[in-house]
Amino acid sequence: MTAADRRMEIISILVVSGHVTSRELAQEFGVTRRTILHDVAALSYGYPVYTKPGEGGGIFIMDSYKPYCNTLTLSEQEKLMEMYTKAEGGDKEILKRVLRKYGADKLEL
Repeated sequence: MTAADRRMEIISILVVSGHVTSRELAQEFGVTRRTILHDVAALSYGYPVYTKPGEGGGIFIMDSYKPYCNTLTLSEQEKLMEMYTKAEGGDKEILKRVLRKYGADKLEL
């Protein structure tokens, strides 16, 4: 995975979750925390990402940043929700990310 690919994936993760730690990202991508912090610094020039130190801290993206929201049709959301309720493990987590990323802004999972 290139640095550019990793950075776009970081944005996708933040869009879905809103918050993540550098340690979690480093483990997920198999890189150091320093690499993740360099990625975040680079991303902060074009995206509303920021860091917060200490307890409850980490890497955040502004709540108002929703680039993909509401791009699924209602029938697509319903079908994916049906699949989500039947899914298990990793498949369920991937469907959750897709629904949060592309589904309705206030979608309850």
